[in-house]
Amino acid sequence: MRIRHSILCLLAAAAVLALCPASRAAPADPSALVTSFDAQIRQVLGDASLSVPERRQRFRRILDRHADFPRISCFVLGNTWQKSSEAFRREFSRVFEDYVVQTLIARLTGYSGDTMNVTGTRAEGQHSTVVMTTFVYPSGTPAARVDWRLRDTPGGFKIEDVSDSGISLAQTYREEFAAVIARDGGQMTALISDMRQKLDRQEASYSAPGAASTDAGAMRVSECTP
Repeated sequence: MRIRHSILCLLAAAAVLALCPASRAAPADPSALVTSFDAQIRQVLGDASLSVPERRQRFRRILDRHADFPRISCFVLGNTWQKSSEAFRREFSRVFEDYVVQTLIARLTGYSGDTMNVTGTRAEGQHSTVVMTTFVYPSGTPAARVDWRLRDTPGGFKIEDVSDSGISLAQTYREEFAAVIARDGGQMTALISDMRQKLDRQEASYSAPGAASTDAGAMRVSECTP
């Protein structure tokens, strides 16, 4: 699966907000929130005092708080979500979060300090807002357009998806997982096994089952739009 560097940096930026004091309110404006994320990730990536385990631990805690993992988990499973049991949803959500965290951390080491510019916003539906940005590379590589999809929830804005030049990260995961399920004759458990094998190969020590606190099983099917 090909995921461009700028997408990963953007999603990782969502994680950084939780490093700030809890009393600091997040910007109510979606574009201000994206700008804040970008500034904070640069600060964290420049902090040489953080050990690898500390960075991983903060990453997971931050994503739990600021990415809408229940809704993302529902979407990437598609129709499989409705057909699956609550126990499967909970297990999948834990492993899926491990999978995302591993992907992000594996690529953050190559972060090069690209400049992000917000170019506009647009509403999509009653609760979703897309913040449009461009990343300008110091090497002179053509700027990349990266869009953030944020959902306005009772707990504030949550990241639902990030897309690079029209390529959705959530949709990419969805197609990858559908292919794995189809390859194994429709066996849903094969998907979890496949993700765990990839995590094991990457020696992700933080990927043990149950490590994440995400609880996608608590989402009612009626709230999910696969």
